Amino acid sequence: MGDILVREVDELAIDKIEKAAKKAKVSRQVYLKSLLERIAYYDVFIEERDRFEKVVMASQKQMEQYLLQQSELYERVSRIESMLYLLLDSDEEEIQQQLIEVVGRELKQNE
Repeated sequence: MGDILVREVDELAIDKIEKAAKKAKVSRQVYLKSLLERIAYYDVFIEERDRFEKVVMASQKQMEQYLLQQSELYERVSRIESMLYLLLDSDEEEIQQQLIEVVGRELKQNE
């Protein structure tokens, strides 16, 4: 660790630093060290924040695409279901019962 000596600091600034250090319940040395380190790492923080925002935005776009695909898939399945009802001239309950019977037969055959 290195040392930094700052000379000719305005008395008002020193007074404000002293009050801020007391409010934080630390020495002036610890308070200033903390401030200097935060300033030094600020650019790193900004870079990380920007990178995180890009990841979040990319994820959001992917999620929107996924939801759009799911919506389109739902519409297609709904159309196919409607066509099936028309082709079989049956209502929804009849078709569901037939599907249950087919699945039941398949399960029994696989046992």
